[in-house]
This record gives sequence, C-alpha cells and structure tokens, in this order.
Amino acid sequence: MTRITLNNNINGMQLSILMELFNSWNINAKITDEKAPENKSFSQLFSKTRGMWQDYDIDGTKLRNAAWGINE
Repeated sequence: MTRITLNNNINGMQLSILMELFNSWNINAKITDEKAPENKSFSQLFSKTRGMWQDYDIDGTKLRNAAWGINE
C-alpha cells in the first residue's frame, strides 16, 4: 500500500479531477478525511503526569536505584 497525503484542503472539483486521473491509470484510490495529529511538546505531555505519585512515599533517587538494582 502506498499512501499519499495532501497537506492542504482541496475543493471538490480538484478532488474529482484527481480521482479521474487515478482511475484513468487503473489505480484503485480511496478518499479518507483525517484530522492531522496535534503537535504536542514534551512539556505538555509531561505535565499530564503531575501529581501522579503524590500519594506514594518515593522519589527520583529511589526509582533510579530500583531501576539499576542498587540496594541501599
């Protein structure tokens, strides 16, 4: 499968002409209208985890030690 993505909105007439061109070359094409994914920065994604560990008695040092298998 080959995917062609059109980044700009095109009108119905342009889309119709494009589909006719594909059909004239015996290319089976399908039209789907997808919303482009949002470009989220790392800080936006990270902020969603704020407070996740607030009820636990653990900090970054303990997590790193557990990950590395260090017993203190």
